Amino acid sequence: MFRTVRRLTGRAATVALREVAEHPAARDPAVQRYVRSPMNWFFLFVAAVLFSVSWPTLSLTHSVPAYAQPVVAAFAALPVALVYCAPVAGWAVSVVSAQLIGLLIPTVNGWPWSVQVVHIISLLVLTFAAYLRCTLRWIPVVWVSTCIVFVLAAPADARGGWVFGLTFGAVVVALIRVLARSRRQLAVSTEQKQVVESQKAILQERTRIARDLHDVVAHRMSVVVVMAQTARYRLVDVSDEAAAEFEAIAVSARASLDEVRQMLGVLRTDGESTAAPNPDLDDLGSLVDHTRLTGATVDLVDTVAHEKISAAAGLVIYRIVQESLANATRHAPGSTVQISILSAQVGVIEVCVRNTAPTAEPVRLPGAGTGIVGMVERAAAVGGALTAEPTADGGFAVRALIPDHPGNMVAAVGSAVGASE
Repeated sequence: MFRTVRRLTGRAATVALREVAEHPAARDPAVQRYVRSPMNWFFLFVAAVLFSVSWPTLSLTHSVPAYAQPVVAAFAALPVALVYCAPVAGWAVSVVSAQLIGLLIPTVNGWPWSVQVVHIISLLVLTFAAYLRCTLRWIPVVWVSTCIVFVLAAPADARGGWVFGLTFGAVVVALIRVLARSRRQLAVSTEQKQVVESQKAILQERTRIARDLHDVVAHRMSVVVVMAQTARYRLVDVSDEAAAEFEAIAVSARASLDEVRQMLGVLRTDGESTAAPNPDLDDLGSLVDHTRLTGATVDLVDTVAHEKISAAAGLVIYRIVQESLANATRHAPGSTVQISILSAQVGVIEVCVRNTAPTAEPVRLPGAGTGIVGMVERAAAVGGALTAEPTADGGFAVRALIPDHPGNMVAAVGSAVGASE
């Protein structure tokens, strides 16, 4: 018999729990957050204990009909369940209900307070929880409202003590919170200062690195320039073709040294380095001539008016052509490179660099290339678009549409090649 009752009780409990879990209210995010917190369960247990005390003792202090006693007891005790999750809301319910009970429900048996002891305990707990959790500007509101309730609910000879206690608690809690907030602000300020100091250290390290790089690279490149320029005097039987090749090497090394110094100037923060002027469309001829010295066949068609193109657009076009020529010489040696810079439409410049299939083994360099990605980013930075893709004859083509002035935007040329060079 006992086993049967226990089995039936277990089944009933399981069914009840399933029904509760499947109820829409149980799926509410606020309800789920409440039941996940152990502190909420603790205060819910405290509220249940207070309710179990308030209901049977309510008739000893107040004249309340039996059917209304659980409601009054609930208003006195259950707001404690909100101490951890919503103390201000629980305090508001407790304050309003205490005031209404004191005004509407008479006391019996000479009870000097207008509310129960349980209600007094709940209100005190919720008041100090509200002191701790509400915003600082709301502490005076909580203090004044609670003091009014205690002045109306307490006996005449006890009102001053309760008001003093509530005032003392409000002042102490407010001072503690102000002190805690000041310490948090000091911690944030200290952290920000540390961030500034770390950034300063990073800038100093960048300056040191730039200085070291400049010294090393400048020395090596200068040695290359000197060796190339003095080769005809140091070596015996240097032909005119070899001398011209050495001179071309020296010219390219000097140009590379200038560009390296310009890039390293970005890292310098001490004002010691001066940036070289940026190249523009007028420098394309020199760029093509230097590329031809490598043995590549390069044809340039440039029909745009350089003075009508902004400096930013000119720099982007130059860098796109420069990177495309470098790619062609590395990956398609022996090919023919055709460069065209034309006016595609009003305010838009079309740049096309196309090379044929290579006739020699490509130069294999370590590392993954990022040149195409860099060209796409440069074009996008001025409102343009760029595509790079293989051609049907085994070559490669880079096509870009660049606005001649900042602020203009162009439509996408097409889908750029996903793989880097």
